Amino acid sequence: MAIRTVDPASREATLDIAAQWLANASEVSETGFLAQVWDLAQQYLADRAAPGNVMHLLRATHLRAVSRGENESEAVSLDSVIETLAQQSGMPLEILDQKRELDLDDLRRSLAAQVIGQDEAIDCLVDRVAMIKAAVLDPVRPLGIFLFAGPTGTGKTEIAKSLAAWLFGSADRMIRIDMSELQDVQGLDRLIGNVENPRSESLADQIRKQPFSVVLLDEFEKAHPNTWDLFLQIFDDARITDRRGQTTYFRNAIIILTVNLGATIPTRGAMGFATRGGGFDEHDVLAAIERVFRREFINRLDRVVVFRPLDREVMRQILHRELEKAFDRRGLKGRPWAVEWDESAIGFLLEKGFTPDLGARPLRRAIEQHLLAPLADTIVRHRFPEGDQFLFISRRGNSLRVEFVDPDLEEKEAIARAVAVDDGDSEAAEGLRTIVLQPTGDRAELAILSRTLDEISDTIRSDGWLSRKQYLFAEMEKPDFWKSPARHSVLGRLETVDRIEKGLERAESLRRRLEGMASRQQSPTRLVAILAQSLYLLSVASRDLEEGNPQDAFLVVEVKTVVSSDADEHVQFAHHMADMYEAWADKRNMRLACLQRTSSRDVNKMRAIYSVSGYGAYSILSPETGLHVLETAGDASNAQKRLPVRVTVAPQPDEPLPPDPDDSVRLAEQAVENEDEPNPKVVRRYREAPSPLVRDNNRGWRTGRIDLVLGGDFDLL
Repeated sequence: MAIRTVDPASREATLDIAAQWLANASEVSETGFLAQVWDLAQQYLADRAAPGNVMHLLRATHLRAVSRGENESEAVSLDSVIETLAQQSGMPLEILDQKRELDLDDLRRSLAAQVIGQDEAIDCLVDRVAMIKAAVLDPVRPLGIFLFAGPTGTGKTEIAKSLAAWLFGSADRMIRIDMSELQDVQGLDRLIGNVENPRSESLADQIRKQPFSVVLLDEFEKAHPNTWDLFLQIFDDARITDRRGQTTYFRNAIIILTVNLGATIPTRGAMGFATRGGGFDEHDVLAAIERVFRREFINRLDRVVVFRPLDREVMRQILHRELEKAFDRRGLKGRPWAVEWDESAIGFLLEKGFTPDLGARPLRRAIEQHLLAPLADTIVRHRFPEGDQFLFISRRGNSLRVEFVDPDLEEKEAIARAVAVDDGDSEAAEGLRTIVLQPTGDRAELAILSRTLDEISDTIRSDGWLSRKQYLFAEMEKPDFWKSPARHSVLGRLETVDRIEKGLERAESLRRRLEGMASRQQSPTRLVAILAQSLYLLSVASRDLEEGNPQDAFLVVEVKTVVSSDADEHVQFAHHMADMYEAWADKRNMRLACLQRTSSRDVNKMRAIYSVSGYGAYSILSPETGLHVLETAGDASNAQKRLPVRVTVAPQPDEPLPPDPDDSVRLAEQAVENEDEPNPKVVRRYREAPSPLVRDNNRGWRTGRIDLVLGGDFDLL
């Protein structure tokens, strides 16, 4: 039997049929009502032939109104038809109703909140939504066909999902096809079905079921070329015929292809601003696309958008968004915990959660591994204080440290104040160091902290600071910048600027908390000490940046010649010195990497080599260069012993450390050799008996609290 094709009804015939039905079903007094329904049906229900598309809208609207108990005679109006269309498509009324204004800035903010740092892609989609709203698109093509290229983990999938949620009402309206699974001809079954397995759901089936969708064709370049040709038909006239002979229309779909062509970037030197441009060129990506795909294919795309690698500021924004999501989960959001982040913890998660080749993809794993898993263990074991708590999160070596601070409980034990001698520093700096060691939380201390914070803020927000920052960005724009050896210095200083500015924001946040608590007669000393240390380090770091001083350092602790008669004691003292610097780095939230350290069981030698980075690391450590001498009092039978340990601090080069640890050690040795003095001076003398005493010749202080010094607080005395 021959199959006869029935042509769609004309506009006039469709409107006549609709008018006859409407006369029996409802009363409509709006001028041009059916003509507007025709336009809506042609634009949004073009996969249905007239008069079916128009009648579907009218009947669905009437049925929806009757089911809600509305008057049948007034059940159908233009507003109610638009509401029906919005319900079926998921599209906002602001797009479907020409009388409503669409806030494109709100859409831009919505997409930018989910996908950070990809302004070109966001602008592309906002422009497309505006064209959908204005009804200026070709009605026989999909709503949009875009190719998103660039490194993995930069937001290509996330922005497609966000668009589906905004435009069609749910992220589930995104249909994702992994094109790497379509590398042979059999992969076409995923697109046009399989007659032998009618239960399998193809792309054609999914679009037929829900035509208002975002179709994400992930890693498109990995599919078989025959698959590419199949999509030429979809791109041209928005339809495809499956293996059962059924035609599916893509006129209400947005199609997004993603590719990684030409986007390979090196992983070495991953952190900081190096990801702004080094190793990545947009033209390489576009050239790779043109080499792989035929011109006729590329010409059918509405736009090609290259996603940029993530720079440090974008990384930071994504990290904060993910942290907010983490603490908004059911197990955490109901707890009376206020969270404060030290900059060292943010830097740690950035280090663990981002690489240039993977972008932000490993970030969630880093948050779960280093923050949520240990925190969950604490919660499950009930190893946390009850009631309101401040969670102060900082870095501790190769992990995060979460400290609980009870705002209602004053510390029961205070560290005794050490005897301090004026070393030429400002009164504010001396006050900060004292507060870190022995906070009281009184109004005088809060006044010192507030005044110091204002001074640092004035410096960081001054015209001079801004000029230096603009100069560094201008250096980045110079030709061949990314090939110049000087780029490491510029990038390092920019990263330091960024970290100092973020550190200032966190200090201001902590001050606001303390001010609010002070009004309620609360000033927990631990939070006061935390703010004091933050300001102490920020003041050193900002001064270093202004004066052009090095930031990071190599630190070497060694015994040049072991006193054979006291070898055990000599080497043991050297290990105490190394432990002292490790404790100092831990307390100051410095990043300390041990490049080499001899075993404590080896009594013939002792050497420890560290890489130290953080606020003012070099400036704080540089006065440590010289001899540190352990003295023992002599008596009638034994002469006084002096056991020297050599400490050398050298600036760390601007270049990233080599990945090979042996190369890093050689680099540190070379840097230290340049600082070596044939006759080093004595920096500190340590005595344990008959009464403890430490004398610092460089900073000009003495104290009986040898436990404070060896515990890492030598820079605060």
